[in-house]
Amino acid sequence: MATASRTAPYRALPAAPRQASRIDITVYLAVALGYMLLLPPQLNLTIGSTVLPPYRFFLIPAVLFMLAKGIRGQIRFGWADLMIVLATAWVSFALFMTTNASEAFTAAVAQTTDIGLAYFFGRFTLRNLRDLRLFLLFMLPGLAVMGGIMVVESVIHRPILQDLVSSVVGKRILYQSDLRLGLFRSPGPFPHPILAGVFMSSFLPLYLMIGLRGWPRIMGAVAALCSFFTVSSAALLGLIVGGALVAYNWLSDRIANLTWRLFFVAAGIFVFLAEAGTGAGTFGLIMRYASLNSVSSYNRVLIWKYGTQNVASNPWFGLGYADWERPVWMVASLDHFWLLMAVRFGIIPPVLVAIAVILAVMALMRSSTMVGLVDQRALRGVAISLGVFAFGIISVALWLSAHIWFFMLIGFSVSIAANVQDRAAAIAFAQRRQRPAPPPPPRVPV
Repeated sequence: MATASRTAPYRALPAAPRQASRIDITVYLAVALGYMLLLPPQLNLTIGSTVLPPYRFFLIPAVLFMLAKGIRGQIRFGWADLMIVLATAWVSFALFMTTNASEAFTAAVAQTTDIGLAYFFGRFTLRNLRDLRLFLLFMLPGLAVMGGIMVVESVIHRPILQDLVSSVVGKRILYQSDLRLGLFRSPGPFPHPILAGVFMSSFLPLYLMIGLRGWPRIMGAVAALCSFFTVSSAALLGLIVGGALVAYNWLSDRIANLTWRLFFVAAGIFVFLAEAGTGAGTFGLIMRYASLNSVSSYNRVLIWKYGTQNVASNPWFGLGYADWERPVWMVASLDHFWLLMAVRFGIIPPVLVAIAVILAVMALMRSSTMVGLVDQRALRGVAISLGVFAFGIISVALWLSAHIWFFMLIGFSVSIAANVQDRAAAIAFAQRRQRPAPPPPPRVPV
C-alpha cells in the first residue's frame, strides 16, 4: 500500500501578484457587515411587525455599490448566481401568493435582503483568498471577545452581554436558554444559543486552513471552539465534523491513497446504506446519535415527519408565515432550515439554494487542484466551512445574523473559486499565444 507523501498539485498556478499595502475598500465593507452581525438583538429596530436589524440598514443602500460593481463587470455571472436569483424571486412570488399584499411586500423586502443581497454582498466584497485572509484578520478581535464572553456567561449561568445592552437601551428580550451538562447555554450576541453555536463554529476550518500563521491562527481557532459553550448539538456537530474534515485533509496531504474522491465515495455508500438498511434513514440516525438531548432529538424527528407532510400538502408556494400543521402538543419551532424554507415558500427555493451550495463547494474543490499547497488548503478550508454549515442547519432554523452569514459565505465561496479559475484560464490563454506556431508542412513536389 502506497503511503508516500503527496507533493504539490500538478500544474499549480503561480502565486497571485501581491498588492503591497493597499487594501481594497470592499474588504472594509465586508468587515463592517461582519461586526454588525455581532450586535445583540436589543439594538434591532421594530416598526409594527417588521424587525430592522442594523445590517439591513447597511445592506439595502449597498445595492447601489453592488450595481456599480456589476455594471463594471467585476464578477462573472454564473450558475450559482442564477440559482440564488431564482430562489429569491420565488420566495417573493410565493409570499404574494400566500400573504396579504402589504405584509407580503414587507416580508419580500426582508427576504430579498437576507438572501439575495447578503449573497451578492459576499460575492462582490471578498473576491479572492487575500481578501478573505484580511477579512478574517480584521474580524479576529470581535470573534475573540465574543468567544470569551460566551465562556464566562456559560460558567456563571447568566447572559452578561445582552443584559448589559438591555440596561443601556431599556429593551429586554426573553432568552430562550437553559442549562445543559451543568453549563448555561450562552447566547452571546445572538437571540438563541444555537445560532451563536452554528455561527462561531463555522470559523474553525477557516482559521485553521486559510493560511494565517502564529497567534491569529491559534486565536481564531480558539474563538471558534468557544462555540462549545452554547452547549448546542448543532455547534458540537459543526466542531466535530469540521475538525474531522480538517484532519482528513491534513492526512490526505501526506498519504497518497487517502483522497477526497475516496471520502465522497465512502460518504455516498454510508448514505445509501442508512437509507436502505435502517428504518430511521440518514436524518434519523444523525438526530439520534448527534443530539445532546433525547427529547430534542425525538422532537426533531417529529419535525421532519410532520414538516414534510406540510410540504407535500403545499409543495409550490408553501404556507407563508402561517402556522404549520402538527399535533397540538408539539412546539411551534421548526428546527430545520431547509425544511422550514420549504414549508414557508415551497420546495423550489431550498432546492435552488442547495444547488448553489453544491456548485460552490464543487468549484472550490476543483479550483484547489490548480494552485500551490497553501492556497489549496485555504480553498478546501472554505469548502469545508460552507459544507459543514449547510449540513449542520438540518437541526436549526436560521434567522437574523446567522442567516446573513450563511448566504454571505456562499457568495464569497463562489467568487474565490471563480477568481482561481479565471486566473488559470488567463494563464493558459497567455501560454497559447506565446507558443511558436508549428512550421508549415513540407511541400510535396507534383
